Amino acid sequence: MGNLLHAERYKLFHDKIFWITLVVIVAFNMIVVSGSTIFSMSGHNALSEIMKKEILTILISCIYGGLFIGDDFAERTLYHALMAGKSRVSVLLAKAGSFLIAIDIILFIFPLLLVMICTVRNGWGIALSAGVILHFAGLIVALLILGFSIGALSLLAAVCFRDVGRTIGIPIILNFITILLLNGPYATALAHILPAGTLILMVNGTMSPAKGIIVGLIWSTFLFIASALIFKRAELR
Repeated sequence: MGNLLHAERYKLFHDKIFWITLVVIVAFNMIVVSGSTIFSMSGHNALSEIMKKEILTILISCIYGGLFIGDDFAERTLYHALMAGKSRVSVLLAKAGSFLIAIDIILFIFPLLLVMICTVRNGWGIALSAGVILHFAGLIVALLILGFSIGALSLLAAVCFRDVGRTIGIPIILNFITILLLNGPYATALAHILPAGTLILMVNGTMSPAKGIIVGLIWSTFLFIASALIFKRAELR
């Protein structure tokens, strides 16, 4: 298992598409916020504001998901470890681990840079105390876990369809549906259930990080177990 994890991490950080995606994400978000007042906000307010636009980054992350993990299924490179005697769950877990780390970096690289810039220029915006620091630490953990749950949708699509096109397309369609739902009549209720909505509620202070962690863990666990069960029963071809 250790060798699998090392191999997947090596592949990730030597993947040109990953680094290109990061550049595109930063450039795209700079265009989105250009002309706005976000750079004059405190770090705390800037975080709340940029997370409202995070769904756009999520859509771009779906493209990377198809290229990184969908391509492994399409080209059958994921099966090399299976032929070497590794279990399917171990292979999938190693792939999921590196992929979900990549997704978290992709999702939060620009919010991190933006918050750092705004905090240096304008301050955090809230007096720091032990309680505030603890809350912020919980928020970071919750965001990372929710990022896992968002990326796990692409993992499930890759396992189900085993090609690049549908691994990109299906998550994008589902995320577009999420956008519609979060702007519909039941938006408030659904925001407490769907990872993308939970992201916004947490940074706005409407939902606690603890609840965000629970939502993220439920979705991440469900999607990974579903992916593992399908992969275990899939016919290798």
